[in-house]
Amino acid sequence: MPNTQHYIFIDESGDPGEPFRLDEKGNKVPTGASLYYILSAVCLDSQKLFALENGIVEIRNKYSFKSEIKSTIIPLDMYKDILKLINEIGIYIYWRLIDKRNYKGKFAVNGHEKLHNIFDDYNLSKVILFAAKACSCREIEVVIDRADRRMFKGEFDHFNKYLFDRVNTKTIKRIKHITHVNSEYVNAMQLSDLVSGAIKDHFTGKNTELRKIIPKKYLYKIY
Repeated sequence: MPNTQHYIFIDESGDPGEPFRLDEKGNKVPTGASLYYILSAVCLDSQKLFALENGIVEIRNKYSFKSEIKSTIIPLDMYKDILKLINEIGIYIYWRLIDKRNYKGKFAVNGHEKLHNIFDDYNLSKVILFAAKACSCREIEVVIDRADRRMFKGEFDHFNKYLFDRVNTKTIKRIKHITHVNSEYVNAMQLSDLVSGAIKDHFTGKNTELRKIIPKKYLYKIY
């Protein structure tokens, strides 16, 4: 029997920008960047990916929803139905929330043009490393939302190397392949966005019901 392929689909809520800058008097001035940054990694094998795709297609048809599935625009009942698939299929999700008001590290590396947002690179790789270890799988395909900030001279090669170096070792090949995609065309990526949105709404108190739909046994926080 052939080995089952495993995948990690990862998306974020918020942006990786620095939320404040200091003016000439040393006062904090908002930049417009989000205060919170949330990453959610959805871990699936081939069978669960197939079941998720079918489940989301059925829910799309139920609500006659043709647009990209985003936490900010879909009907609330549809949002809940998609989150219920996590329990029905048995999907493990690993997430990390950073309150940037309390973040002490760097958002960028001055003069380092290849990794110009180390905040994004570091936190993304941390979530993927934790998820890959937790699912005890090898040669995983990682699928990431396509973002220009991870490109260097029009290519993702430098970012990919950084991620491979952080997650793989000389003896353990956790990641086999990295794909950067437009989340509009990948249902599993859109589930990651919905989970991130539910966590953010729970954390901010906007809507605590969505987070409760996901059983605790399938949701792991990364500190």
